[in-house]
Amino acid sequence: MAVAPLLAPTPRDGLGRALLALDARPKLAFALLVGMVLWQLPLLILFFLTLFGGASCRALGGFAKSNGTLWRMAFLFVLVWSGLKCGLDIWAGADLLAGLGAGAELGVRLATLLLLGFTLTLSTSPRRLGLGLAWYLRPVLGSRAWKTALALSLMIHFLPLGLAAVGGLRQGLAMRCPDCPWPTRLRLIPLALLRVLSQTTWTQTLAVAARKLDHPEAWQPERKVRLGEWAAALTPLLVLGVFWGLLAHFFPFLIE
Repeated sequence: MAVAPLLAPTPRDGLGRALLALDARPKLAFALLVGMVLWQLPLLILFFLTLFGGASCRALGGFAKSNGTLWRMAFLFVLVWSGLKCGLDIWAGADLLAGLGAGAELGVRLATLLLLGFTLTLSTSPRRLGLGLAWYLRPVLGSRAWKTALALSLMIHFLPLGLAAVGGLRQGLAMRCPDCPWPTRLRLIPLALLRVLSQTTWTQTLAVAARKLDHPEAWQPERKVRLGEWAAALTPLLVLGVFWGLLAHFFPFLIE
């Protein structure tokens, strides 16, 4: 069964092409720093990151019809956790408006995190992400860093394939047996998915061996990161930090 992977980049404009050309190491640094501060950012500052994540996903073709299943799952994920946050806060004694506000805030933060994560996945291949991770981990793990990089690359590679396989199996079952009851679907789809992924795993194992990715030499950086690439990734964070500081000093009521 041929599976079309999800989150295949199709750059639409200059921003998409620039994100694809940027080295993985500055992008990983950006993702790490944003992940550390995202939960503390005031909503006004967070709004800019949300816009950037949405614009980047659009520039990379992330909102294509083929990714519809993935976006529906992401929306359901945000909706469930926002609802849980709202319900638990109200149960703990908060009034309705406060509970709804807390749930909405969590939803915005989760949506921003997902948009930025999808941007990273769209703009960087699993192999390049692995190379970047190995570069960061080498001072800590030494010669074992490549194993972690290989594991991450395979995980990122297989997740979209698995989701695409589930979508294909559901579509095929709906066409061949539209009246199939849900209990039967819940039994058939996991069994078929296991067969599909086992075939894919064997194919990818051969690909890893053929490209000699199971050797540390394959995970050495191909080039040095240019200074302009570091600046392109980190300058937006510096600007947001300065903006945050100015708001906190002159308009503290806007970020409370």
